[in-house]
Order: sequence, then structure tokens, then C-alpha cells
Amino acid sequence: EFELDEANRAPRGVWSDGTTMWVSDSGQDQLFVHNLASGEHQEERELELDDRNANARGIWSDGVTMWVLDGGKDALFAYDLATGDLTAEYALDSANGDPHGLWSDGVTFWVSDHGAKKLFAYRIEGEQLRRIRDEEFTNLSRASNNSPRGIWSDGDVMYVADESDDKLYTYNMPDAIDARLASLTLSGLDIGEFSSSTTEYEAIVGEGVTETTVEAEAAQRRTRVVVDPPDADGDATGHQVDLGGVREITVTVTSPDGSRRRVYRVTIEMPSAELELVPTWTSFEWPGTDSIAVREALREGDLLDQTVALYRWDEEAGRWAAFFPTLSDALGVNTLTTLAQGQSYWIAVTEPVTWTVGNGGAALAAADRSP
Repeated sequence: EFELDEANRAPRGVWSDGTTMWVSDSGQDQLFVHNLASGEHQEERELELDDRNANARGIWSDGVTMWVLDGGKDALFAYDLATGDLTAEYALDSANGDPHGLWSDGVTFWVSDHGAKKLFAYRIEGEQLRRIRDEEFTNLSRASNNSPRGIWSDGDVMYVADESDDKLYTYNMPDAIDARLASLTLSGLDIGEFSSSTTEYEAIVGEGVTETTVEAEAAQRRTRVVVDPPDADGDATGHQVDLGGVREITVTVTSPDGSRRRVYRVTIEMPSAELELVPTWTSFEWPGTDSIAVREALREGDLLDQTVALYRWDEEAGRWAAFFPTLSDALGVNTLTTLAQGQSYWIAVTEPVTWTVGNGGAALAAADRSP
């Protein structure tokens, strides 16, 4: 709990990004800003509203644009959150003449209305705000929710505050707009605890794991779920992903009505690997990124100056493919251009050195040092 600025006498709408709190005021031409942790008023960050937006009520932002509902103009104003510039103004439906609360899932805007005793639904199409009747909440009076004010949703339930009876009412969101996963598992990978509202994960690969089976269950029926990379074997019993060279797995969920899309992203954190190199020849299996350019791999390991030569036996061609860092301008000499994960190579360096391969993707073979 913290005190609002003394000028913020008629607070109506609130929105936060988790660090900063914005508060609207129906009698002021600005949005007040507070540090969420301390409550400190941050006057220098306040957002000045347009003169036409003098009766500010509900507010909502996607982190880029701040949307401000106006009860006098029955309109929705849009401001650039970084600069404060007014970017657009949209008129509400004529039936939405007493607007109060505002919330959006990034696709649809819901506006509570005291007179109509309902939540209107809108989408922006071109330069207009189009009413979406199928997504409106029309039975508020049946639940005695006759004075709807502030609204918010977690994507599953819509919460509506009521001024007349000091209650908070809850309503199920329409199933057709649901673009969430109910569960996500990847065999052999640890992504921590899954939450349908969390879309970014970092996975730790288990020892010796070279592929994973992705199991993604949608929250609603008739929802489209697409996993990338595609199924490695096309087997109908599961979606397998070969982890060789893969650094990211995505699961894209499209709602049954096709209006919403959510992408769950799993970043593969493979363990780093170390190659102990000696001035004579050292044999190793490449544990890093597949198809990486030889020069780039040596540069990342800070080995360009210490490497004399790098070789690989080309079984199909029946000859050695080679890379010489100092002969990069000699045509036809550097026939080895990329490194393949799991392939065997020979390298000669000028001094003993440890080659640390970041995000390595396979177990190292025991180094074979020849005199």
C-alpha cells in the first residue's frame, strides 16, 4: 500500500509492467507514475494526455502503447509509452456510452459499461474500432453485477469489480479465444515448472540425451498446435526432435477461432565442452554447433593465431579436407569449410591450449594425441 500523489484525487484506471505503476485520474490531463516497489512518485515519467482525453478512466498497455479510455468522449486514445505522443483515437460504439474499465489480451479490448451493464468487446481493424459481439459479456445483471467498474483477466477468467455492492465478480473467458497450452514436456530435458502463462523456458539436457520427444497438450479442443523443428521420424506416436545442432524448440498454439496465437519457446542449454590440444596432432569429435564455419569456430575459441592446420578425412572423396588459417587467400587450399557435429578431425596447434566449445552438443571423445 502506498499514498498517491496529492494531485491524484480522482484515480480511475491502473496498469503496471511489474516495476512501474501508472494511474489515471478523471480530473487531470496526465497519467501519474509510481515505483511499484517503493511507491515513490516518479513525476519525470508522467504521461501527458491530449486535451480531448480529459476524463481518463481505465488504462491498459502492451508495453509499447498505452491505451486510455475516456468517459467524456466515449473514446479510446492511444499513446506511445516511450515518448508520450498521441498516436490514435477511436470512437466507442454508441451503446457504450458510460465506459469505465479497460483490459485487453492484445487482440480484443474489453470495456465495462455502467449504463448497459455489460462488457463491450472491440478489435482494431484499419483505422476503426470494430465491435465484436461474440466476445462480449452480456449477463452481468443476472449475477447482480449492475455497476461494473475495473476489469482484468488472466486469460481464463474475467474479473469485474462492482461499485454498488463492493464485490468482485468472475466470468469464464470464451473457449474459442484460448491459445494456451495446458501442459508441455520434453523427454530428457529439464525446463522447470511449466505454466500456461509463461512462454519462455531454458532447458538443461540430460547426460547422454541426443533427442527429445515433445508432448504439448492444448488447453482447448480444436486448437492447432505446431512444433518446430518438425517431427524427425514422422512417427504418429510422438514428435521427436534430434538435438544435434538444435538450439531452440518452439510450440505455436493457435486458438480455435484463429484470432490468437501464442508461441512457447524452449532454449536448449547444452553443456560446454573442453578440448585439450597439444602442439602435435590431436584427434577429436566436434561437439559444437553443426555446420558452423571453421574460421568462425576457431575465432570463437580464440584459436586462429595458434592453429597450424585442421584436417578431416572425406570418406566419399577419398582424400583429406584441410583448413590453414594463414592461407585463407590461397585458392583451392582450404577445402574444409564447415564443422559437422560428431565428425572426427585432426588439429595441430603451436602451443598447448584448451579449446572451450560453448553450448557443445555432444559428448567429447577421448583425445588421441599422436607423436
